Amino acid sequence: MSETLERTDAEVASKPGTLVVICSPKGGTGKTSLARNLLVAAGQADIPSVGIDFDQQGSLAKWHARRVKTREAYPTFVPVDVVPGRLTNWRGAIKGLAWARLIVADLPPTVEHDLPMVTALCAAADFVLVPTSATADDLDSVLPWMRTLQKAGCSAAFVMNRVNRQTKTFASARTKLIKTGAICPIEIPSLEDMHNNVPVGLSLLDSAKSRGLEPVEGVWAFVRREARL
Repeated sequence: MSETLERTDAEVASKPGTLVVICSPKGGTGKTSLARNLLVAAGQADIPSVGIDFDQQGSLAKWHARRVKTREAYPTFVPVDVVPGRLTNWRGAIKGLAWARLIVADLPPTVEHDLPMVTALCAAADFVLVPTSATADDLDSVLPWMRTLQKAGCSAAFVMNRVNRQTKTFASARTKLIKTGAICPIEIPSLEDMHNNVPVGLSLLDSAKSRGLEPVEGVWAFVRREARL
């Protein structure tokens, strides 16, 4: 049962809400941290939402379990829902989530192992986010992946994460990304704050004093607009 809403039979039978997929063929780009913050942002905006953790490592689901425990002592933090999912049954994973106005799907980095299913899921999404840093390793993975998404007719955009805007590497990487596809106009800098509260199930948005609060809020605003949420 959802921590936020009671689900009626009629709601379950209706069409699911806006689906946002976060994916990248490169590990360590910040997919799960982005998913966490989007879910908290949605909760703070009173938007019924749920995350689907398609990664076998279960990082998003583990974070959610810790958040539930933290909320038992501090219920003022907004509730967040996360459910596990399998890519082999991604349609079934979203079928019963019609109560949610926003569904955030966190995918594993090994997209090439399940390419047909991942591509189909992304094509069914309202919006796809491809996080990346400015490193050459990340670009080698995300640039061809964006072209694959474009061929599949996906509405997708890069979001630069864990970056330092003062470096030449950043400027060069951003230019390459812009030449390949759409890009979120807000970058998330490399921040220790992004991970400090993960062990207790919190996110950067849970504290008004967090460094980098505005960039994450900017990415959320971009997602809301692009996904027409």
